[in-house]
Amino acid sequence: MSSLLDTQTLIPGIMEAIRSQILKGTLPAGSRLRQADIATALRVSPVPLREALRGLEAEGLVTFLPFKGAIVTPVTVEEIEEIQDLSMALELALAPMAFPRLTPDDFKLLYALCDELDQGNRSPETVIEFYRILFQPACRPQMLRIIENMVWRTVRFFPLMQGVRSGLRNVEPTRQRLIQAIEAGDIDVSKQVLLEYHQVRVNALVASLREQGATSEDAQ
Repeated sequence: MSSLLDTQTLIPGIMEAIRSQILKGTLPAGSRLRQADIATALRVSPVPLREALRGLEAEGLVTFLPFKGAIVTPVTVEEIEEIQDLSMALELALAPMAFPRLTPDDFKLLYALCDELDQGNRSPETVIEFYRILFQPACRPQMLRIIENMVWRTVRFFPLMQGVRSGLRNVEPTRQRLIQAIEAGDIDVSKQVLLEYHQVRVNALVASLREQGATSEDAQ
């Protein structure tokens, strides 16, 4: 029993260590996860490491290939667009239920998070906190949980976004402009700004990914 408990307590820490390396780009999308090397580096046994990788697979960060082991899930244009479609469908559905219920304290927190995110602190937890404040008043926890899961799925995109984020910082609509539109109280305008905010960034991400793909083909 104690051995089982020890294994279970190790798994979240192993997941966080590997997730952090994926987020930082130390383990880039598509790279092979050599389990023996990772186990040695983290000083853990193969059993909790394998369970941790399965947990990351459930988050979409890791893919197991038949007879080849685990890799960091590659980023594809199709996945970016699918996550965008799903996230926008949920966010636009939640907007009329959530936005009118936001309080002055909520807006203070949202503006503070805007500043934090614009300064480069784009951890998944910070992004999730932003969306949680924005949509929690809708009282639709299952829908909000799916949005949060989508944020975790985009962790692999963060290194790719580093190359385009500085160029988007002042591109309209900004995150602050989005909060201002919501605070003004016009739901239709808020939804339009929300859609435009995401679309501009997704377009930039897709363009960057396609450019990298073209560059890789040229190099070959």
